[in-house]
Formats: sequence, structure tokens, C-alpha cells
Amino acid sequence: MLRVTFKLLTLRNTVTCRSLSAAISTSIARRKTLAISPFTTVMGNQQASVNVNQARGMASENEVFSKEELKKRLTPMQYHVTQERGTERAFTGKYNKNSEGGTYYCVVCHEALFSSETKFESGCGWPAFNDVIDSAKVKLTKDTSHVGANLLLLIANPGMVRTEVSCLKCNAHLGHVFGDGPRPTGKRFCINSASLDFKSFADQKLDS
Repeated sequence: MLRVTFKLLTLRNTVTCRSLSAAISTSIARRKTLAISPFTTVMGNQQASVNVNQARGMASENEVFSKEELKKRLTPMQYHVTQERGTERAFTGKYNKNSEGGTYYCVVCHEALFSSETKFESGCGWPAFNDVIDSAKVKLTKDTSHVGANLLLLIANPGMVRTEVSCLKCNAHLGHVFGDGPRPTGKRFCINSASLDFKSFADQKLDS
């Protein structure tokens, strides 16, 4: 009787160990999958939220440029804004007051991002648009960089959490988007002029 009981306990412990081992292996596999999942991008302490359409094209469409190349063809301000997540001084950008009809492109990879048809005068000091040409061409990320580790400040003023706008194709920093824009979107894409190139509709017709 004792031998039978001992065998049963041994068998039960073996099954438990195997189950525990399988659970650990599954957990590790899930963590690895999460780390490389295109739906979640971790940047420091920031969580990047990418929609499904964006994630589908990330692997095949992303363009990577070396720092040396970008420093040669971009101005210091363009490099600072797009690569170092900087911000040009308000009311100094060349496209802030631009009212000509045309298309605004990413200055790094030349992806078409904004149209003059959605540009409006916000008074904020930077070019403002109430929409993008294609939502699948930009990446929106929660940005708490100007709050840092001051959680009390964040709790007292939750509005300090901004949403960063980046070019999905090359990851260039463009600016931020806010929820105080005009209808129909209610959005205000506040974009640095230094992150953009502009081409008028007239010039686009000549090129075609």
C-alpha cells in the first residue's frame, strides 16, 4: 500500500513539474513575441500606439538613413527636429504663414503627409492641420518627455501628456497632435516647418 502511494505521489509531482515547465516556456515565448510585435513599439518610457494598417506596412516600407547622410543634406534645425525630437521656435518656421495650395512632404523621406486643404490658422506659431493625407502614414506616440519623472506634476495636470506625431516611413519627428482643432476632425496637428518640404499644386502639375 505504501509503495502504491509513493508511486502516485511521484507521478503527480512529475506531472506538476512538467506543467510548470510548459507554463514557463509559454510565458517566455509570449514575452519574446510581444517584444518583436509590430503593434507595440517601446521607446524609453513611452508606449507607441500604432494602428493595424500602419503595423502591416512597417517591415516593408520603413526607410533608414545614416546620421552622416542626414547631417549632410539637412540643415542643423531640420536634423535637430526630425532626429533629436526638437522643436523650432514659435512663429519662426517658413511654413507657418504659408497659404499657397499644395502638399507638405516629410523632409527626410519625402512621404506626402499633409495637404494645404486641411491647413488652418491656429495662432499657435507652427503650421497646423486638422488632418493628415493618410492616417497610415504617421505614427502617434504618447509623449511625457517634458514631464520627466515628476509624477505629481503629471497627476496635477494630465493635459501635459502629449501625443507625438512621427513619419511612419522613416520615423522622423514631426510635431504633436491635440484635440482642439476645427471640425470635422477636431484635431490640431501642430507640425514643425523644419520637418516639412512643400510643393505647390502648380509645380506638381508641371512635374507630371
